[in-house]
Amino acid sequence: MNVLITGASRGIGLATAKNLVRKGHNVGMFATSTTTLSEVIKDQPFRELAAGQRIIIDQLDVTDPTAWDDAIAQMDDKFGAIDVLINNAGVLVNGHLPTTDLTEQLALIDVNCKGVLIGCHKLASHVAKSENGKIINVSSSSSLYGQPEVANYAASKFYVKGLTEGLNIEYKAQGIKVIDVMPMWVKSDMTTNLKVASIERLGIHLTADDVANSISKLTVSPNSKITAVHYSVGFTAKFVHIFSQLAPDSVLHFIHRKVSGR
Repeated sequence: MNVLITGASRGIGLATAKNLVRKGHNVGMFATSTTTLSEVIKDQPFRELAAGQRIIIDQLDVTDPTAWDDAIAQMDDKFGAIDVLINNAGVLVNGHLPTTDLTEQLALIDVNCKGVLIGCHKLASHVAKSENGKIINVSSSSSLYGQPEVANYAASKFYVKGLTEGLNIEYKAQGIKVIDVMPMWVKSDMTTNLKVASIERLGIHLTADDVANSISKLTVSPNSKITAVHYSVGFTAKFVHIFSQLAPDSVLHFIHRKVSGR
């Protein structure tokens, strides 16, 4: 398969790229930093595959529609098609909202919301040509209920969740599956030194590889086998997802206040 991954220079994106290339798939790795990408592909399993022209690395500002056009053209030129888009690029700003930098908070919305929307818009006509064309958005368990200290980040994941649900219905006529993965906090550069009450109380138990394994399985699965829209990663996330669908809002509010130390 030919897979375009955003935010591929580290964390979940990098782990997913490694997983897929080991399985013999062609991968376009795009990120804001080509320097970082150039360094990571020096390691196995990328080195031999890069020599075999099965990997693309390049810069992509996901908030720039023209940059998306360039990334798509590179995929088409080298691989002839795009089967799957993995919308992974994302940023996080934490802290009480009035004490944080507003420019950073607005940039978060641009990347986490606008970037995902542009990818879904630009890639639809391309993945529709694939027998098992998919768009996989990386959401979060934070989308199940708003969280203090990362309220804007959680809200951006609400957006991703809602967009995924709507497009999964809208794109069905084109044969495209639009789904998301919803992990809880993941051990990565993004969460290093992150001070959030929910982390202090619940800990971080997932690795980037855990999430990458789930994404990779979904990537290569026939669309006929994909029956859900949201895929939680890890036992805790699955439990929270199911519980959030069954519990009254007042109960969810109470639990989240306790978890967040409020």
